[in-house]
Amino acid sequence: MERRREERRANDERRTTEQPARQDGEREVTALGRSVDLIVYEIAQSLGGWWAEREVSATVRQVTFEDDVVYRAHYDFSPTRLADRSYEVVRPAYLIGHIAGANPSYEGLSFEQIEGDLRAGWSEEIRAKHGDWDAVRQYAKEAFARQRLRVLRNSGEHRRVTSERPAEYGNGGSGQ
Repeated sequence: MERRREERRANDERRTTEQPARQDGEREVTALGRSVDLIVYEIAQSLGGWWAEREVSATVRQVTFEDDVVYRAHYDFSPTRLADRSYEVVRPAYLIGHIAGANPSYEGLSFEQIEGDLRAGWSEEIRAKHGDWDAVRQYAKEAFARQRLRVLRNSGEHRRVTSERPAEYGNGGSGQ
């Protein structure tokens, strides 16, 4: 137990220090906050597996500044924006969706199929600080979709699926 605390403390210190530019030229947002740590911890406690691996905290939890800007803009211009909450308050929903989008176990699954896992980490403490899950789920869904597209692009799967699509649906004008 003590060893786990020490590892978590070391990871927290690494996350809060400035990271160099990534290989693809994007800078990372590394201090994701205690709320996101708590959500990931709660999901790991209830589900284990990928969520409980050290690599989740070491690599996947890193969000680029571009991602953060996109999520902020999505929230600011959302017709369902919560009038009484700033982006910073709902940001953990985006971040947990983003993290979930990188989970290889969720490959090929829709947001609705994995939502129960995310809901499991949205504890009473998180609800009190960031709002009820039903009020913020759309933000997690947006980030999940963005990250899944990135994973597909990076794996080359997107190009493969796109190039095979015409064969899947038969000839264009045959009416099949």
